[in-house]
Amino acid sequence: MTAPLPAGSIQAGPIQAVVLTGGRGSRLGGAAKAELDLGDGPLIARLLDALVAAGVGEAVVVGPPPSHVPDALRVRVTREDPPFGGPAAAVQAAIPLLDAPWVLLLACDLPRSGDVVRLLLDRWAGGTGGRDGLVLVDDEQQPQWLAGVYAREALAAALRAATSEATLAGRRGVRMGDVVRRLQLEPVADPSGASRDVDTPEDVEWWRRRAGDGGAGPTTNERTTVEHSGKAGRVPAGALGDWLAELQGLLGIEDRINVDAVLDVARDVAHGVARPAAPLSTFALGLALGRSAATGVPVDEELERLAALVQRRALEHAAEPSAEPSTEQGTE
Repeated sequence: MTAPLPAGSIQAGPIQAVVLTGGRGSRLGGAAKAELDLGDGPLIARLLDALVAAGVGEAVVVGPPPSHVPDALRVRVTREDPPFGGPAAAVQAAIPLLDAPWVLLLACDLPRSGDVVRLLLDRWAGGTGGRDGLVLVDDEQQPQWLAGVYAREALAAALRAATSEATLAGRRGVRMGDVVRRLQLEPVADPSGASRDVDTPEDVEWWRRRAGDGGAGPTTNERTTVEHSGKAGRVPAGALGDWLAELQGLLGIEDRINVDAVLDVARDVAHGVARPAAPLSTFALGLALGRSAATGVPVDEELERLAALVQRRALEHAAEPSAEPSTEQGTE
């Protein structure tokens, strides 16, 4: 473990930022998330400005070069190998460019990046209690690994260990979950939803409608209520999270499940093909994802890719002349 950090003001020297911008953006039609403008400038511009405002003087961007770099921030750009290799590969690419003892790790798709940075650095400045860092935890008790502060040496050691384990197991690539499980991290509650990100076109429109109003982003349960509720009534708040946690324990699943991606597939297949096709399609998606994960492909990126393929085909099917709207009353 790392020695506790003494309380004090934030300075640029002891911490550097790593910003990940290299995702495919599959569910956004391949759009570059970092350059999305939700009403008050590209997300990457707002994030880098937030770093300057918090007193962070250096950042490593892993992915395409940002369109905007504040004068007060020193930015170096690198790329994971291979491109789109996932968050762990991106962090691995950034580590050699870091020399500060602490790393502020952030995804680029955080509309409230200023709040995220302040929340993390305020807690970090008070010390980590000897832990290897701290990470935001959302309202469903899911840790947000790409919104955290990590001790650089501990993070690098965890990456090396996870890489060795993957190599011995014959897997390609390293999953971020395999890295962070080796670290002792303090959870930081995120009651206002500052870590809500942008994954889907619905998220983009939601944020654009609310640009500047200070509202929090849509939670998974809120999105599910809007998009997947029917005549039988809305899904009770928290029910999906509680059931998913129980299901993962029952089935021995440790990876975080992207609920929105799976439910979006079910919705589009149910509407574009037939309702009974929805559970069949998500089951097939799970089988394909498991097969890919066994070869070491990062789960998050692969789920986005496979989900996009199924959704695209479902939408194409709905547009075909022979396709008729489903009237079946089978499985929802």
